[in-house]
Amino acid sequence: MKSALMRHLVLTIGLSLAASAADSLKVQSAKASSSMAKYPAANAIDGKVSDDSRWVSEASEQPAWLELDLGQRRKLAGIHFFSGFGDKDVVASFKVQFQSGGEWKDIPSAVISGNTSSAVAVPFDQTVSVDTDKLRLWITMPSKGSARVKELVVWPSEVGDLPKIAGGTQAGASQSTIVPLYLNQSGFNLSKPKRFTAPTLADGTKFIVRPAKGGSALAQGTLKDHIGDFTSFDPEGADEFVVEAGGLVSVPFRIGQWWLERVSYQGAVDFMIDSRHYVGNDTQVCRGSFGWRDDHHFGWELHTLVPQYLSNPSAYERMPRQVRYVKPSDPKLWGALEPPAQNAPDLVRLIHWGADVIVTQKLGHEHLKAQLAYFLYAWPALEAWLPAQNYKVVRDYAFATWAAPESDRTYPYDESVDHNLLALKTKIGTTKGCLPPGFSVQPNLMMFEVAKREKRPDADLYFEAASKQAVWMIANLDWNDPLTTKGQRMSEFLTITGLSHFLKEYPDRAPKGLAGKINDWAKVVIRRSDNLWDFRKLDDKDKWTPMGEKPQMWNEPGNVVGLPSSILAAEPFITDAKTKQRLEELVWSHFDNMFGRNPVGRHFSYDAPREVEGVEYGWFKFYPGGIGRLAEARFVIDGSPKNAHYPYHPEVGDIGWTEGWIQFNAAFDISLAYLAWSETNIEAKTSGDQLVIQLTAPLNFDYGKAETARVVVTSDAGDREIVTLTEDSPNARTFSGRVKLSPGKQAAKGDSTLQGKTMVHASYGFGYLGHTSTVNF
Repeated sequence: MKSALMRHLVLTIGLSLAASAADSLKVQSAKASSSMAKYPAANAIDGKVSDDSRWVSEASEQPAWLELDLGQRRKLAGIHFFSGFGDKDVVASFKVQFQSGGEWKDIPSAVISGNTSSAVAVPFDQTVSVDTDKLRLWITMPSKGSARVKELVVWPSEVGDLPKIAGGTQAGASQSTIVPLYLNQSGFNLSKPKRFTAPTLADGTKFIVRPAKGGSALAQGTLKDHIGDFTSFDPEGADEFVVEAGGLVSVPFRIGQWWLERVSYQGAVDFMIDSRHYVGNDTQVCRGSFGWRDDHHFGWELHTLVPQYLSNPSAYERMPRQVRYVKPSDPKLWGALEPPAQNAPDLVRLIHWGADVIVTQKLGHEHLKAQLAYFLYAWPALEAWLPAQNYKVVRDYAFATWAAPESDRTYPYDESVDHNLLALKTKIGTTKGCLPPGFSVQPNLMMFEVAKREKRPDADLYFEAASKQAVWMIANLDWNDPLTTKGQRMSEFLTITGLSHFLKEYPDRAPKGLAGKINDWAKVVIRRSDNLWDFRKLDDKDKWTPMGEKPQMWNEPGNVVGLPSSILAAEPFITDAKTKQRLEELVWSHFDNMFGRNPVGRHFSYDAPREVEGVEYGWFKFYPGGIGRLAEARFVIDGSPKNAHYPYHPEVGDIGWTEGWIQFNAAFDISLAYLAWSETNIEAKTSGDQLVIQLTAPLNFDYGKAETARVVVTSDAGDREIVTLTEDSPNARTFSGRVKLSPGKQAAKGDSTLQGKTMVHASYGFGYLGHTSTVNF
């Protein structure tokens, strides 16, 4: 089980209340698990912070508790908690509970361990609404066997944010152990940008990179705009390094081949396994959920899972198998698709699951129907693992419902005008992220390819729909309006990946001005990223992240981790070299932001220190309940810095909403897919009667052994063979292999030949995210 570990400052403080006692609640009475005669429970609520007027429990090895009766039901903001004797013997581990429905419930932000302060402000952070007439302080670790509580002050929600304690600390807010040299805590990819932020140091300060265990400088530089850059440092070996500047030393980190992919790929798949609806690690039925818990109609699961497989299939085929097919308890929930092959990779099984739920439940929302386009488009890559029946069922359902304007049910948060995916979409959705501009472009282009494969006479309808949508976007989207970009939060990626897909796959048929539109988008991204974090802001003024009128508005990690996909999709069409170089820095600065290069120095996942190699500091907390029920799922992206943390305010601590969401991880998944596509290359050449193939791809995840990859070799004569490549050394970037060629039979009529020679293709990946090298034999 997870525990909410909080770190706090060690301070000597004056014991005084910072705010007026008149603003706090007058507690009606208190009772305790036990009390020493001289120090009854009533002393803890008498308004005096004093060693002479405190509650002290009898010595015991059991937990101690103090229950407060407020006399009336009130919504609460938090407590001020004063403990110990002088500044010693403080209560180190405790939690605050509230009574609801006759049961005691934990307040997630008020589960504290490792406390060293005698005065702590404990805010109730909106993850639950603390509306109650009774509170209980549960002390799990009394000092020397006795709990010593000088005063417990309760604050109502009317005061707004919980008042600070003069000289005290705030639970969850301490940043004292995080050194203000902020960088990717885990590590960096070789030959990629390596930057850090030092907000407390002056420009011109010199820095060095040295071995973590000590030693002389291996790289050095000078801070500019509070940023240090050691991109050129590409060491060999498995050593850990640190940055040292201005008397500060960073957390240790590694630099290696495909480091980000190495520490992320398995976790990304693990999350999608655990968070499935009905059959994941929590099997309760969740409202508003379909294939994944809390996905609603805009989870974008197949939009992102399919690209992962298409971009780097061997990485996922090599993973251990965890998923087993579960027969449906109710055939109306899933089961329309026959089960996958027993040896199907987990990623393929997840893709199968997503499609199965949609067709079984006959889901009619346009976003859910659109997911099926990814399944059908990728079928040539999936069919080795899935029954042919799967393709037929999904194909028939998708084509039959694609243009249907009606939905099958009412969907919460639905902003769609209608559900005809061939129709022009001119409405731009809100910051909820459920109607991003251009969401139909890529699905329609995929259905165009599927319809051609099926030799359907209506194939051009899908292309025309995508083209009309792109033309409208070119004419009507203003990238200066945040609602067209970062204002779409985790769903922004659909806009640019769709437009870039169009230009990449159909350059001769792309609408006029499409390349210019993509370049204009890139200029806005760069302009808004000119800051000490290399972080793309919401607008050109003082808004860094989207914020709304409610506490839940907004948690934004999905946009941060999804932005690299849009940049990588756009990069091939950027005409200016300096712009391309800057975009490359921004790809990695946003990955780094997730891993700790941000104003609080924390990874976006609470569990990152135990799940991600090399991470020391995870997010402040996790959300224990919610529709998604993700508390026990692996690799949850929980939270990210809020607007008030920027440009540099770590002292505000744990503010705003924290809750993992399938959409956040899906955005990270699509960035992994485009990253793999951007870093992959395949080369084939003939050597005598052999075809020599060399593949460069993010596949070197075990630095101690030579791993393998599989590529597909085909000929225009109709031959097809899977060829296994082997890593050129235990820690290499490339994989090589050979296959013998023979003239074989004469090519059939209609096959491509060149001067009597057959064209041979070596391919890795598939479709718009695949790579092919062609030679003549």
